[in-house]
Amino acid sequence: MASKVESLLLAFQSVLREPWANTLSGHERVWFLVYDPAEQRKIDLHFGDFEVSAKQAGKRWLVVSLKPCFPQWMAAHKYRESYFAKPNALMTQLEVGFRQYAIDYLRDAVEAGQPDEQTLVVVRDTSALFSFVRLADVLEAVASTCKGRLLVFFPGEYTQNQYRLLDARDGWNYLARPILG
Repeated sequence: MASKVESLLLAFQSVLREPWANTLSGHERVWFLVYDPAEQRKIDLHFGDFEVSAKQAGKRWLVVSLKPCFPQWMAAHKYRESYFAKPNALMTQLEVGFRQYAIDYLRDAVEAGQPDEQTLVVVRDTSALFSFVRLADVLEAVASTCKGRLLVFFPGEYTQNQYRLLDARDGWNYLARPILG
């Protein structure tokens, strides 16, 4: 019997073998690799297996980690010291300033990698945005700029066309394709 990660890898390989239509909208070119958040370390351990599978399928692999996004924004913020003293004051800035920063961060990283129609842009460490900004807002703004496919490593759940990051937030409808193990 295959482990959860092995099953997810097999499902991913199956999706990779399908032809990539160039007529899909940006939102339809997004894939969510959905897994139980408790499996995060195992996913990280086998991350290279997903890359090997993509390359064997003739796809280019471009990784964008969201882990440094918030620390970089906070380190550059001119009021960071006051936010550390009074974290509640940060809430307004998260909705306005950090949301746009996260969108620009992902968009700039994608553009810097110069993806083509055969590129799999891999967005990992999505949980790093949790409680700061909605991942849906960031992906919504960037999806149409990706020429190949946008693969989102998603620790959460997918049920009835609803994605829920870390099982803790109300889900959202999305045209993305789920990859389930």
